[in-house]
Amino acid sequence: MSCCALQNTGRGVLRRTEWAGLKACRKLDGGRRTFFGPKIIRDYEELPKSYRDQAGLAFSGRDLSEAEVDKIFGRRIGGKRANHLLRILHGRRVSGTLEDPAFAIHTAQFTEEEIARALAYLRKTVPVEEIRNAGLRAEDELEQMEQDMERAAEKKAKANKGEAKEEEEDAAEVYTPDPIYGRSKIDELRARTKAREKAREKALEEERKAKEAVEGVSGPLAKRDNQVREITNPKVAEYYKAAQSEMEAPPELKPWERILPSATVVALVLGFFAAVAMVYEEPAPRYRLFQEISTAHATVAALIGINALVYLGWRVPPLWRLFNKYMIFVVATVRPVTLFTAAFSHTKLSHLLVNMVPLWFVGTCLHDEIGRADFLALYLGCGSVGFLGSLITYTLRGWLTVTSLGASGATLGLCSAYFWEHRTDGFKIFGLPQDGVHGIVFLALITAVQLAGLGKTVKLKVDIASHIAGIVAGILGIELLNRTERRKTPAEGDKTVIDILSGETKTKTHGVADGGN
Repeated sequence: MSCCALQNTGRGVLRRTEWAGLKACRKLDGGRRTFFGPKIIRDYEELPKSYRDQAGLAFSGRDLSEAEVDKIFGRRIGGKRANHLLRILHGRRVSGTLEDPAFAIHTAQFTEEEIARALAYLRKTVPVEEIRNAGLRAEDELEQMEQDMERAAEKKAKANKGEAKEEEEDAAEVYTPDPIYGRSKIDELRARTKAREKAREKALEEERKAKEAVEGVSGPLAKRDNQVREITNPKVAEYYKAAQSEMEAPPELKPWERILPSATVVALVLGFFAAVAMVYEEPAPRYRLFQEISTAHATVAALIGINALVYLGWRVPPLWRLFNKYMIFVVATVRPVTLFTAAFSHTKLSHLLVNMVPLWFVGTCLHDEIGRADFLALYLGCGSVGFLGSLITYTLRGWLTVTSLGASGATLGLCSAYFWEHRTDGFKIFGLPQDGVHGIVFLALITAVQLAGLGKTVKLKVDIASHIAGIVAGILGIELLNRTERRKTPAEGDKTVIDILSGETKTKTHGVADGGN
């Protein structure tokens, strides 16, 4: 005997009757909740309003152990990723979105074989009426579309009804008879035409706002966020289309296959720069193009100029295809060269300024101490190692669709190197405080800000991994430079007070202060 009885031909009554019958069924079979685990949701009607595809639903009272995961998937996927995939797929089976391509982005990091094995396991251990749930979801979507169409029709009818009245009122406001010649039919007709155009524009504006206000649907249906500005220029749209990748999913590679080539290139390039720095000698003043500008300011200005040119290049549509390939770091299809070039790439002015301002003030001071060759090697080293850290982090976490760019890793690395080198020295800003704040305090603040963002990469849309890796690279880099014969370190016991903005320094030796620049 079925627990669901058909009592009326109306769809709403059928849904309510079926829902009551389903609850009665659960009472008969003892329910699906255990005393020690969450309720396993299997029916579309039970889907909570807080459900989101990327989080999924619980498929069991507990997560699978590593041994159980290895038995189902093999040893490559890992327990945490496997349980996350199972939750997402179980949620889709219940919400009726198993075949919906709009949510494929949340499982793009998993292979087709892993998804197939996960579905086979769920269908065997957690029975769900997938076809019925998909049908109920389709009904809800159709009902929502009907409601949207009805609301739009009502608004349009109201607009049409009030249009004639508004035309009369607007015409009366626009047209006033001439005090000398009296009423003019031609002027009155012109006024009515203007009023009609004004009413039509107002109705279109209201319709546009109403359409923008409808984002997603009510109930358990998942919401999508499409905030991509439409391109109206056909030529620009053509460049945009040419710059897009035709790849539907990230290539299936093992973690070491994705990481090792880039790590090898970074090691070789940095080794080459280190070798060049050992033999490089800065040109004599008579051979320099701008003799009145110090080498530190010339070098840092050149770096800032390159970053600014690339920023402007992102505003040139014909360059989009080239920049998408070589000026942005992509985890899924990483090109080793982008670990270096992405450190010169910014698409937002605020991002550019945040990186270039500290590069100018701190970078010039560090350049004066270590020289041009070591400074450039350190800049490229911090930037490339920062992106290498991102590649390792996001590959191991399965975030293959992450993209990143910017000089944050390089700039933070240089600042960390400078403050680590002067960790016992004092730093003043606008002459305050008198004895300065120790460099280790600035370094701790920089590090604390980045550590506070751990676990919030997606929410903040900030590549925290590259920032932290850049900071570590800067500290290690300056320590390696200090161990070379060409580097001179201050005498032990000396303390220097440095003004960050002006670069002015004062060295205190055994209580005696000597001024210098």
